[in-house]
Amino acid sequence: MSTDAASPDALAQRAAAAGTSKQAATLYLQSARLYYDEDQQAAARQSFSAIRVADLEDADLAAYLLLNAELAIADGEYPRARASLMTIDAEDLPDPLRLDLTEARLLAAEGNPASAARRLMSVDAPTNDVNTLQAVNDAVWTYLNQLSALEPEASTASSEQVEQGWFSLRQTMLESFSLADQVARLSSWQKAWPNHPAATNLPSGLKAVKADIRPPARVGLLLPLSGSLSRAGRAVREGFIAAYLRFGRNASFNLTLYDTASDSVSNLYEQALVDGMDLLVGPLRKESVVEINGLNPEVPVLALNYLTTEQPATNLLQVGLAIEDEAESIAARLKRDGAKRLLLLHNDENWAIRASRTLRSQWRGPLTQQTVMDLKTITESVGAGMFVAASESRRNELSEVLREDLQFLPRARGDIDAVVALITNIEANALVPALRFHFAQDLPVYASSQAVRGASPQDLRELSGFLISELPWFVLENSTYTEMNEAFGLSADPLSPLYALGVDAFRLCDRLPLFSSGAIAQLLGSAGALRMEEGGRFKREMAWGQVVDSRLAPESRTSGR
Repeated sequence: MSTDAASPDALAQRAAAAGTSKQAATLYLQSARLYYDEDQQAAARQSFSAIRVADLEDADLAAYLLLNAELAIADGEYPRARASLMTIDAEDLPDPLRLDLTEARLLAAEGNPASAARRLMSVDAPTNDVNTLQAVNDAVWTYLNQLSALEPEASTASSEQVEQGWFSLRQTMLESFSLADQVARLSSWQKAWPNHPAATNLPSGLKAVKADIRPPARVGLLLPLSGSLSRAGRAVREGFIAAYLRFGRNASFNLTLYDTASDSVSNLYEQALVDGMDLLVGPLRKESVVEINGLNPEVPVLALNYLTTEQPATNLLQVGLAIEDEAESIAARLKRDGAKRLLLLHNDENWAIRASRTLRSQWRGPLTQQTVMDLKTITESVGAGMFVAASESRRNELSEVLREDLQFLPRARGDIDAVVALITNIEANALVPALRFHFAQDLPVYASSQAVRGASPQDLRELSGFLISELPWFVLENSTYTEMNEAFGLSADPLSPLYALGVDAFRLCDRLPLFSSGAIAQLLGSAGALRMEEGGRFKREMAWGQVVDSRLAPESRTSGR
């Protein structure tokens, strides 16, 4: 397709004046392309729909098919996009790279960002064309960041050197502990991969990491260090300070502690401003988060709990241990594993009710829900969820009609293909024989972390095979957890997740501007894989473990696949 310096509006007007002709078709195609490149989607579609394909020059057909695919992707019509792309010969395009980028965009839109990234990793972009190389590298990095930090593909070994370099770069950025540490890791990666396409042309997001960003010089921790919540506050504090001391050589800020149990949050906030704090981490109580949000803080605040319905202030960011994040991780895992029909079992505690509500909101297939009220009735609860009672009722009705005592063994329904258990460890141990009693022992069980917290090896032995949604530092190899476990005995401490929250708060605090700008997409944290959503809320994705040989082990990469 020939180029034209006119505006897309002028091209469209000239096309309309040309009527039905080869010239009109070419002009409409040119205007549609310019509209699309300027992100004027509606105008692009209007010009595109006016093209009479029969009037196009042969040289313009490939450009027409490519634009058709791009518009189809934008409209969510992926089969149409795929059909167009399959008929294009790259040699017929003046810019073959656009075809590569579009094919990658389609793969990502279809839910396969790893393949999208790999598609572009294989592109032989000219090293002397900086703009082209930058466009490819930016697209690769975008698709890699769409992968979860816990995604198996992210650590899959590759025989291709370019792929190895990209995934190595991604992993080292995910694991960095502070801004200074991230900059140091990035420089080390560039030295280790001097000939990699990204070494001299870093993705734009990583250039921001190396830019002259001023980290906070003074950080204030707002935590309940006395009173009824002091144990929780001290756990967060110990996690934060342990990370601070371990990576203190890379931390550039001074730390001040404020006890939210000793004074009102508003008074402490005013004192922090007087003290010259550049960033506040906390508070921990939900009510205190609401209070500081209402102050419309002048300095950034990384709250350690979440607002419920309130609109967050501009400077308020939120990270925490919401059970809803765990429920969403379970729902996503079920979808990935191809589960269709669920039996959802939960107790009547607040956390389980909230988790079940979230899971139901995320689930689109058939779901049978049953509340486990107490241990004595768990077998009956499972039976009701498996429709065993209905099976017995049908037997009785049939027996009455036939006036005969039928010999019949009630069986559980056969269409349930997964069990979700939002219950405690004690209840989970009672669940196993209940499932066995109702012939459901072969169903996969996806359980929340509460099913294994505080469990003894004997307890865990009973849960063999259960898939558990859990904090990454309980499941994955983590030297920080190992050191802190030795110091604080975290494996037996029910407040261990709060230590993890403190570690993650430290890792986030001097890189918040990078998250807000999109330069950093996510972080492999201790309490979860962290990704910032709109409104400044960090969502956690949980790691997956499996109960094997009386312990919670990292799940096999092939398990559940």
